[in-house]
Amino acid sequence: MINMNEINLVPKEYRKKTLKFSGIFSKIGGIFLILLILSLLLFGGLFIYKKSLNKELKDFKKEILILDQKRNPELEEKIVNLDKKLEILESIFNNHLYWSELFTRIENLVLKKAYFSKVRIGFLETDLAINLSGNALTYTILAQQMLSFQEDSSVKSVQVSDISLGSEGGIDFNLQIIFSKNILIND
Repeated sequence: MINMNEINLVPKEYRKKTLKFSGIFSKIGGIFLILLILSLLLFGGLFIYKKSLNKELKDFKKEILILDQKRNPELEEKIVNLDKKLEILESIFNNHLYWSELFTRIENLVLKKAYFSKVRIGFLETDLAINLSGNALTYTILAQQMLSFQEDSSVKSVQVSDISLGSEGGIDFNLQIIFSKNILIND
C-alpha cells in the first residue's frame, strides 16, 4: 500500500535545489541577523557612551563655572604685569652693559698731552658711537691721539671734526669714535 504522505508530485531534482536555496537563505539570514544584533548593540553602546560624555561635559562646565567664580582678575593682572617686568629685568641682566670696560679702554688710549671735556654716547644699530670734545697741545698730538684710537681692536672708525685754535691755547677738536658694542658686554 502506498502511503499518502509519501506521495510527492515534485521531482527529486527540484526538491534538492529548493532545499539548497533555502539552506543558503537561512545562512545569509542568520549572518544578517547576527550583524543586525551586533549593530544594535554597537548603537546602544555608543548611545550610552554619548550620554556618559554629555554628563561629564556638564560636570566639567559646572566645575569651570565654579573655578571662574573663584578667579581674582585684579590679582591675575598683577601677576601678568609682574611677569612682564621680570622678563624685562631678565633681558637687562642678560644684556648688562659694562661701562667700566669702555671707560678704562678710553682712559688707556688718551695721551697725556690731550684731554676731553665733553662725552656723548649713543647707540647705533650694532655699534657704540662716542663723541668726545677735547683739546690737544699741538696738531701732532691730535694726530697721535687719533692714531691711538684707530689702532685699538675694538674701535671701528675715528673721525675728527671742528678743529680750531683753543681759547686757552692748544687745539680744540671733536672726535667721533665708533666702538664695537661687544666692548660693553662681559661674557
